[in-house]
Amino acid sequence: MSNKLYFIIVLSAIISCGDDDNYIPETYVNFSIVASEIGGVGSGIYTSNVYGVNGIIIFHKDINQYIAFERTCSYDPSESCAIVNMNDLISPTLLVDSCCSSKFLIEDGTPFDGPALLPLKQYQTNFDGIYLNVFN
Repeated sequence: MSNKLYFIIVLSAIISCGDDDNYIPETYVNFSIVASEIGGVGSGIYTSNVYGVNGIIIFHKDINQYIAFERTCSYDPSESCAIVNMNDLISPTLLVDSCCSSKFLIEDGTPFDGPALLPLKQYQTNFDGIYLNVFN
């Protein structure tokens, strides 16, 4: 009888480990924005939530380098409040989720505080000198 109980416990543990609570749904992203709308190096903007799952944050990292992150937090993204925001609109350095208090580096989306273990979902960018293209 104890072997059956042990088997059931192990099986239920395996099944529960297969659940991916940190899954951010895949969504088609392909849009362009005039790069001057983003601002100078070190600034960022929010897109509306028509892009990505909950919108996208675009950060002007370097002279010709832009980074685009999904605003959905990588920790428990199914929560309606799991949305990251820039810590400062003028010169952001962090992305913060007020729901779970996770904090991410704006340079690469790496989590460094809070329960999030996965980095933010990042979209590809291409800058042609005038337009910034964001896509997946």
